[in-house]
Amino acid sequence: MRKGTILLLLAAMAFAGVTCLSALGYASPQTNTLEPTDSGAPSAIVMFPLGEKPNPEASAMAPVAFNHLIHEKWMGKAGKDCIVCHHTGDPVACATCHTVQGSAEGGFVTLYTAMHAQKVAPRKEGTPASCVSCHNKQLANRNCAGCHKTLVKDKKVQNEAWCVVCHTKTPEMTKKQMEAGIAGKLPARQNEALAVKTALARKQADYWSPMKGPYKVVINELQGKYEPCVFNHRHHVASLMERIKDNKLAGAFHTDPATLCVTCHHNSPASVNPPKCVSCHSKTINPAEPDRPSLLAAYHLQCMSCHADMKVARPQKTDCTTCHKLRVQEGGK
Repeated sequence: MRKGTILLLLAAMAFAGVTCLSALGYASPQTNTLEPTDSGAPSAIVMFPLGEKPNPEASAMAPVAFNHLIHEKWMGKAGKDCIVCHHTGDPVACATCHTVQGSAEGGFVTLYTAMHAQKVAPRKEGTPASCVSCHNKQLANRNCAGCHKTLVKDKKVQNEAWCVVCHTKTPEMTKKQMEAGIAGKLPARQNEALAVKTALARKQADYWSPMKGPYKVVINELQGKYEPCVFNHRHHVASLMERIKDNKLAGAFHTDPATLCVTCHHNSPASVNPPKCVSCHSKTINPAEPDRPSLLAAYHLQCMSCHADMKVARPQKTDCTTCHKLRVQEGGK
């Protein structure tokens, strides 16, 4: 990028820091602010893009309002401490060592990588965590893995919508404050006040109710040896909602009411009447699109992989008749 423009992105990416705090019980309704942290650190902080010139219009990415309070609360419950992020033991900004271009002091790990690395190699002295790698570990648990492994496989997670959850507009921030923040000259009190307003303004989406979709769906495109599969649609949606109802990470990132529909109806517009799978998956593989699974494979890959990732014991993969009743042939055979 040319000299004189913003060099690159961000000071940090808080992969789920911005949530509706009043719903989480960390906000004070009397003062409309956040509780103080136990460590004495700011309850929230705006992390600005780094660049040579404090020009908001040239900034490649919006700033990040990092909710320090909710991360500190989670670390305490998980039996962890500040060193997971501040891995040198010194609670300074990540950009102190991890520069935009990389420096010897930061092991030539760039600022972008320090925030977004998918995995961090284990180290003898203790492995630090990037924002993304830490949250990837949380998404591997059984309540999340069924959807998220499929989304990652389909490359549907890290898109523009994924970025703007953290890199979001900060309410009431002026151009002058943005310039001061980029230049590292915004007073700490103003910084925290702007970050807190952003956190409190964040609203969790109300998921579509299971009642909005069909009760059961009859899948009959492949009937032959077996009877049609009667899929209990409402039960599955309700089960997913029950698993994530108290998950703060889900609350921060599920900003669309139709979020839970996306995994199964993965290439369809959000709708209570999405097109059938056969609209895209033909009964035999199309030679022009050899990577697209056939309809039979699509059904079984989607259902079985989700059950396996979420450790649902029943039905077993070889137990066909749990989902499909065996068709009685003519003559009783």
